[in-house]
Amino acid sequence: MIKTCRIIVDLTAFLGKAVSWLILPLIVFVVTAVVAGQVGVNRIAGWEGDVPFLGSAVTVNTLTDLQWTIFALLVLFGGVYALRDDAHVNVDFLSAAFPPRVRQVVEVIGDLIFLLPLCIIITWFGVKFALTSWTSGEASTYGGLTDRWFLKACIPLAFGLLAIAGLARAVGTLAALISGRDADEDQ
Repeated sequence: MIKTCRIIVDLTAFLGKAVSWLILPLIVFVVTAVVAGQVGVNRIAGWEGDVPFLGSAVTVNTLTDLQWTIFALLVLFGGVYALRDDAHVNVDFLSAAFPPRVRQVVEVIGDLIFLLPLCIIITWFGVKFALTSWTSGEASTYGGLTDRWFLKACIPLAFGLLAIAGLARAVGTLAALISGRDADEDQ
């Protein structure tokens, strides 16, 4: 059971690890936007017809939108990855003095009482938020990205994955408590 829960947490964190590679294009977009702004170029590339997400041109505004979109993806999916590696905001400063089993109880309570309900609420309302954006054809108002629904759809996806990871971690830790083993023992 503990190993199965760990596999589920690892699978949910995969997208966070994959998204972390977006830091490389993010750097390119930032440098390109800065250089283009300094030399007074707004339109970097253009073409006939619309391309999904970009429209009919890549402008400095497009690059700016891409920057904050990539940053948002890094934060959203990085949260699941951070949970897996225990690198998230935690109550360690309170529970550091507790024995390991008490820390595990605190972790299970935190996951089930705080993390899971928060993730469910954000996922629930995030779906409507994304659908509204998609059905209205929401786009940048200043010539940036043409499809904002994509980023908004990532909100319920990321929090849904975080809920699955949090639940799997809580179940794995609870199984470890019941069996008297360490939750990380079967890695």
